Order: sequence, then structure tokens, then C-alpha cells
Amino acid sequence: MEKLLSVAKKVGDGKKAFFSVDSAENFYLTSFRSTFGIAVVTGDGRFYFFTDGRYIERAEKEVRGFKVLKWEGWEKLIGFLKDEGIEILILDPNRVKLSTVKRLSLFQLEEEPGFLSEFRAVKSEEEISLITRAVQIAEISIKSVLHFLKPGITEIEFRRELLSAFFKFGGEGEAFPTIVASGPNSSVPHWETGRREIKDGDIVIVDFGTVYRGYVSDITRTFLIGNVPSQLREIYDAVREAQEVGIRELRSGKSCRSVDRAVREFLEKKGFGEYFVHSLGHGIGVEVHESPTLSSKSNEVLRKGNVVTVEPGVYIPGLGGVRIEDDCYVTENRAFSLVGLEK
Repeated sequence: MEKLLSVAKKVGDGKKAFFSVDSAENFYLTSFRSTFGIAVVTGDGRFYFFTDGRYIERAEKEVRGFKVLKWEGWEKLIGFLKDEGIEILILDPNRVKLSTVKRLSLFQLEEEPGFLSEFRAVKSEEEISLITRAVQIAEISIKSVLHFLKPGITEIEFRRELLSAFFKFGGEGEAFPTIVASGPNSSVPHWETGRREIKDGDIVIVDFGTVYRGYVSDITRTFLIGNVPSQLREIYDAVREAQEVGIRELRSGKSCRSVDRAVREFLEKKGFGEYFVHSLGHGIGVEVHESPTLSSKSNEVLRKGNVVTVEPGVYIPGLGGVRIEDDCYVTENRAFSLVGLEK
């Protein structure tokens, strides 16, 4: 309830309401998963959740803190909000369709990008526990299928084995489409897992995560299969050390930009700076990409309770790539990796 009251306080006025049709943000607010729902939070602490006949029975039993109402169409919804004295709706323009905006034209609309981001970025103890469990399940799952990762198996076959393991150990499927990138494919940071057969001498990037009670994990491991060229082994060692630099930099009050810069400078000294082509990391929680972002363009500052990925990578076209990623919990003076899998 404290979370909801904080959101209401940000809305600030009883005539105003935050209006959300986004399934991820609605889950964050209500802890209830559905493909359709509308959450309304007023500035004076009234909380409404509208959903249709597919979910109403469950919602009435499971949603706490919100008055659950059956969806009966836009006209009824608008009439209800007007009767409640709501005149102004706050919308996150990145999470609402233009068609929805047009339907709400009878209200004064205020756009506020990332309205919930500041709340979602700082995790509660319960959220940390759920993310940690999602990490543990992903860890156990990858360990359980490593014996399949050998010459002869295809990328997509290995992905299938890992997905099966997620369910076996208590996960709720993939947090995102698992990336298995082998050999020359590993130089593409977001390779789409294909049917290439893994061979002796390959380097294989596996970027994976699962979901546990609505919260995600996001881990990347790079595996060396057989007689891998010495240059790739050198890159692997550099990326592993770079990640250690990044994790050491994490603490409350530290700028996200400076953490990214420290890792980038380390890889530049190793001669691989130009091949680190993406940001260092990002927050995770209900979604795989949340605030804050560890990047050279970020203006954010780390806070106690953030959970962020640290995932440096080096990708050399024609040779291959390496990425190592862990999920880290930021505290006042340091950060703790939530991943215990030996890299």
C-alpha cells in the first residue's frame, strides 16, 4: 500500500489521476497479470482497476488496494471518472496508443514520460526476493543443460533445452527470446537464434533469463567450445575483467554515465574499446529493460535498491564476440551480484 500512496502523492490532486492501460505497469501497481486492464490512481488516494469478463472473477479475489470494476466500454468508463470528479488524466505517452488518447479527449490530458519509472527503479525487499529467485532458476537451468552444449547441437536446439529447464525448475518461461549465438554469429550482439550447428573451436554466447511471479532475470554467459583461437580467449579475459570493474563502480549516488565510462576506458586500454558497441547495462524488474540505464548518454544516478545488469561485450566481425552479464543489487556503498554461477 505504501507504493500506491507514493504514486498518489506524485499525482498530487484529487481532480487528477494517473491513467494506465499498460500491462506491465498495471502488474507493477496491482500485482495482477492480465492482457487487458486499466489502472487509475487519483491524487487523493482512490485506486480503481477495470478489467473484462475474462479476468474479473480472479481480479476481485486477488487485487489488493484497488476497487475492482468490470469493464463495460469506454463510455461507461469516462462517465464513471467524470462522476468521481476527475478532470485531468496523466498519461505516459510511451505506453499508450493514439486511439486511447483520442477516446479520452473529454479530459484535460497531461503527458509525463516515465511517470512510474522512479518508483519501479527502486525495488522493495519483496521485489529483490522475486528477482533473486528468477536469477537462481536461470542459473540452475543453464547448469542443468550444459552437457548439451557441444559440437553437433544447433543453436535453436540448445535454446529449446534451456527453455524446458526453466519450466522444470519453477520458471514461467523466457523473460525474452533467448539468444544462442555461435561462431561468427557471436559478433552480432542481438543475434536471432538460428539453426547453425555448433562446432569445435566456437565461442557461444547465451543470453537468457526467466520469469518468476512476474519478475525477470537477465544473464549472459560466453562458452568456449574446444580449441578456441587464442585471440578470443584474450577477449574473454578482457571482458571478464571489465565486468569486475563495472560491478566495483556500482553504489548509491554514483552517476550511471561514470560507471559506463569506467568500463569503456578499461576496454580501450586493452585495445577493444571500438568493439564495445552497446551500453553497459540497464535496470530489470517487471520488464527486462527498466530504469536506470548504465550508458554514456544517461543522466541518471544510482540509488539504493536499484537492480541493474552489468554486461560489457566485445564483438569483432569475422572473428566472434564475448559478452558476460550479471544482475546486481545496488546498496549504499557497493553492489552485490545476484548470480553465483561460475563464469
